[in-house]
Amino acid sequence: MSTHHTSTDDADPRPKAVLFCPDCGHESGLPGDWIVDEDPGRTTHTCPACDATVEERRRPEPMLAP
Repeated sequence: MSTHHTSTDDADPRPKAVLFCPDCGHESGLPGDWIVDEDPGRTTHTCPACDATVEERRRPEPMLAP
């Protein structure tokens, strides 16, 4: 017996990388309409609707040559 899989070409799928605001429920893909602040040690995504911090990532320190 074979399994039939429907094609998703006609569907409007959500992007694979989607961030959700925990405070107001705003959602958008990456890159989306998030406010991005990049410092030397971290990247922060802020919600454009309510100014909540959605994601904060520390950047790894570069490896020094021996």
